[in-house]
Amino acid sequence: MQSLYLSVGAALFGTVVLALLLRPMARSLDFVDKPGGRKQHAGEVPVIGGIAMFVGLSLGLSLLPETARPPASFTATAFGFVCLGLLDDRLNLPSILRLLVQLGAVLVMVFVGGLSVHYVGEPFGAGTVIFEPWAAVIVTMTLVVGAVNALNMIDGIDGLAGSMGLVALIAVAGVGLFGVNTPIFSVAAVLAGAVIGFLLFNLPLGFNEQMRIFMGDAGSMLLGFSLAWTMVALSQEPETPVEPVTLLWFAAIPIFDMVSTAVGRILRGQSPMSADNTHLHHRLLKKGLTVRLSLLILIGFALIWASVGLLLDIVTDAPEWLSLAAFVAAGLVTVMLIQKLPQTKSA
Repeated sequence: MQSLYLSVGAALFGTVVLALLLRPMARSLDFVDKPGGRKQHAGEVPVIGGIAMFVGLSLGLSLLPETARPPASFTATAFGFVCLGLLDDRLNLPSILRLLVQLGAVLVMVFVGGLSVHYVGEPFGAGTVIFEPWAAVIVTMTLVVGAVNALNMIDGIDGLAGSMGLVALIAVAGVGLFGVNTPIFSVAAVLAGAVIGFLLFNLPLGFNEQMRIFMGDAGSMLLGFSLAWTMVALSQEPETPVEPVTLLWFAAIPIFDMVSTAVGRILRGQSPMSADNTHLHHRLLKKGLTVRLSLLILIGFALIWASVGLLLDIVTDAPEWLSLAAFVAAGLVTVMLIQKLPQTKSA
């Protein structure tokens, strides 16, 4: 356990140090996010959080005992997602190219890492669902790419994507520890340390205004893939500590945001991948709430739903179909409550 504390601390420290070192370099290389259009932030902000978190994660994992480290395929695939994100941050790659590279990276996870979603429990109450190998590949690609893009889509206000990722990582780490799965627990705990290091620069805390950085696509892809990897690995054991459907609750807000936004666009006759200002955080801001209060509300929802998922599984041992139905209901409740919030005077 002492080595884990050291690894988490190293991940946090490494992320902070690299962020400080890269900030001036990012500005000189024009690797910054500029305001304009849907981007309402003030000034040019360095987009270096993703590479800083990856270095912090790599440093932390390197200090763990061999038996506690994830397979090399995890680090290699995570690095691929970070590189793709960096290119996208700099060149604004076409969405189809982004998608193809993401799918290719997931295939590395499946065929090199040997990790895929073949078991999803009994979410429909009609017996255990086990996919054939070819179907497992398709399901895995869909879920992992979905997770990557869900974190990317919700990255719209300071601290939001990082906070959503941190809530999910803490929940996964807790379940990994409970299930005595050392590599999964280690990845989740060490990455949580790196995310905390990033959030010191990204949360709207006031004192860090002049040090602000963004995670960019490199960070959201790293975070989304790492979360998906830990969740897939945790749910595919012969004896899982929690049922697969429970893991949805850990990433509830990014999932609710992605689905509600995509459905809204389709109903308006738009592409579900088009950009607009209809995400959950945009709806809160349109109510006149501040960025900080909007962030706190969404973090509160994330913590509540992660706790509900654990209670349904571990405490009440509810049927999986009931947990899935409750998850869908929680999504509707979240969207409706945000929509029903009264308009503030400042709006």
